[in-house]
Amino acid sequence: MMFGIDAGIINMVQSILLVISALLILIAVVGVLRIDRNLDNVVYARIHILGIVDVAGIIAFLAIGQPLFALIYLFLAPLLAHALANAYFHSEDTLNNPVLNPNLEETSKREEDESDLIEEVLLEDNLDLSDDSSIDENLDEKSEDDGND
Repeated sequence: MMFGIDAGIINMVQSILLVISALLILIAVVGVLRIDRNLDNVVYARIHILGIVDVAGIIAFLAIGQPLFALIYLFLAPLLAHALANAYFHSEDTLNNPVLNPNLEETSKREEDESDLIEEVLLEDNLDLSDDSSIDENLDEKSEDDGND
């Protein structure tokens, strides 16, 4: 007896936790296999899906009575996932990495220039799109002036 709990109950809880962790791993495997390979950021999506395996591993370690391994895994798994994503970004990710894709900087600069130009035009014309009541008042005044002539 541990903490006043029967050993059979503890074994049953451990078994249930192991089954839950196995199901989480199966769900993650199905997610990794079914993800579209033509997705823009497929590597990052796969790393995100494999986070489920991390949680399942922590649950499994706790179920078999290894809290130290669970704690180590809890701290190391996110660090390793970040290292993998960072390595991919700096080595092969031409879609998101501006060093590997010089066109990416040009398009982002163009988008920034376009948004700055739009803001300048709005500021120069004093267009405040949030205050529609002044526009309605001006239209009412013009319609009254047209009716008086």
